[in-house]
Amino acid sequence: MNKFLTFFLPFLLAPNIFFSQNADCNTAKDICKKESLSVRAPKGEGSDIKEADFMHCFMNGDNFGQAEENSTWIKFEIKEGGSFAFTITPNERTDDIDFVVFRLPANGDCARKEVVRCMAAGERGEEADVSRCMGSTGLRSGETDSSTDAGCSDKNDNTWLAPLKTVKGEKYVLLISNVSGPRGFTVSFSGTAKLPCEEKKPAKPPVVKKTPTTPPTPPIITPPTPPTATATTVKPDKINGRDVEVGETLKIKNNKIKIKIWDSQIEDGDVVSIYLGDKVLLNHHKLTTKPEEFEFELPAGTKEHYLTVYADDFGRSEPNTAAIIINDGVKEQRIDLTAGRKKQESVKIITE
Repeated sequence: MNKFLTFFLPFLLAPNIFFSQNADCNTAKDICKKESLSVRAPKGEGSDIKEADFMHCFMNGDNFGQAEENSTWIKFEIKEGGSFAFTITPNERTDDIDFVVFRLPANGDCARKEVVRCMAAGERGEEADVSRCMGSTGLRSGETDSSTDAGCSDKNDNTWLAPLKTVKGEKYVLLISNVSGPRGFTVSFSGTAKLPCEEKKPAKPPVVKKTPTTPPTPPIITPPTPPTATATTVKPDKINGRDVEVGETLKIKNNKIKIKIWDSQIEDGDVVSIYLGDKVLLNHHKLTTKPEEFEFELPAGTKEHYLTVYADDFGRSEPNTAAIIINDGVKEQRIDLTAGRKKQESVKIITE
C-alpha cells in the first residue's frame, strides 16, 4: 500500500479529529451539526484561567470550584428546539472526565454565560477501575439530575445528567476537562434539536386506521391569571430598596402577552415576583425547571413598559436566575434575568 495512505488511513476512518487549541470560551470550536469529534492531547487551561472558577458542583473537590483542567470548549447554536444530548468517551478508561454546559446570551458574550449542567463525579486510586463514576459521561435520556458534585459518595451518583431542553435561537458552550491528564477523548452529539447545518427530515404520512377511535378529550387546565396591570410603567430606580438595572429591549406587536417563566439553571428553591413598573403582576412564584405560562395585558396607551424579576427567596444559592419567553401572538422572544440582593435586572418592552 502507498506509504501516504498507510499513515493517513486511520485518520480518514476516524471521527472528525482536531488537536485541542480551543482551551477558552472565546476560542471555542464551533459545530453546526451533531457529529463525533475526536480531541487529541488537550493541555492546560487556556489564556483565561478564571473563566470557570467557583463552579458549584466542583466546590467540594480538590480544585475548590475550578472546573478547568486540560480543557476543551465547544460551542453550538440551536436552529430548531428539542432535546440535546452528548456522550464523552475517554481514550483511557480510568481517565476522569468532567464537564460544564453553559447557556450564552444572544450576543454570545462568554462573560455572561450561565451554568445549566455541571458534572464533577469521579474516583481516584484503586476504585477508578470499577467505579460507576468513571468512564463515559455526558447527557442522556432517562436521567433527571442537572448537577453531580465531585467524588462518588451519594447513592445514586453516576457520570450522566439530563439532556438539555432547547429553544430555537439559544446558544450554548460546553467545557470538557480531562482531570486525569492531557489525554484525549471522543465526544458525539445527539437529540431531536437541530443545529444550523442540519436539515429537517420530512414528516411521515399519517397512518390511517380502519376503525379509528376518538380519544377522550383531556380537561382544559387554565393557569392562574394574575391581575391585569393598570399602573403607568415608568422605569423604577429601586424596588424594595434594591437597584433596578435595564438590560435588554424587546419590541412587541400586541398589549396582550403570554409569559413563560422557569429556573434557567438548577432548581434550588428560588422564589420571585414579577413587577411591571413598580406594581406586582405575579407575587411570590416558586421557580422550577418546568416552564409555567401566565397571561398579562399591558396598559393601553403606554408604549414603554419595564418588566422586572425580583428575588423574594434565594433558595440554596444566589442569585436567582429566571428564563422568560414573551409571546405577543406574533413571535416568541426569550430573555434571561438575574435577581440578587443588591440589584434586579429589568427588560424594556416597547409596544409598536
